[in-house]
This record gives sequence, structure tokens and C-alpha cells, in this order.
Amino acid sequence: MSLGNLGDLGNLDLSTLQQFLPDVNYPASREEVASSAETNNAPQELVQQIRSASTERFNSPDEVLQAVQGRL
Repeated sequence: MSLGNLGDLGNLDLSTLQQFLPDVNYPASREEVASSAETNNAPQELVQQIRSASTERFNSPDEVLQAVQGRL
């Protein structure tokens, strides 16, 4: 599934995010999550947001979602 240009990542929901992260075992490092997203054809802007997140480690997909939406 491709979202094309997500525009505002605030519109991203958890189920869509998890489609890009099917193989991630939490807790996971920021780079593990970003690499999984990239491997699963996530939009580049989403991968960049994960890589630039302020947290080094994510404990759940919800934490990833909060980080890319700027709430973590």
C-alpha cells in the first residue's frame, strides 16, 4: 500500500503505520523501525520523521505514531 504524499502525518493512523512495520519487535531502536519502514515501501517522509525522532528506542507502534506526529 502506498499513501503517496502523506502531507500531514497527523492524519496517519496506527493501522496504516503498522502496515509499514510488520516485522518490528518492540522495544526497537529508532534505526530498526526506520529501516523496516523503508524496506516495506513507506513514504520517504515517514521514514525521515522516524529517523529524526527525539527518542532512541520505541516500546510500541503507538510510540512510533506519536513521534512521527510530533507528540512524543
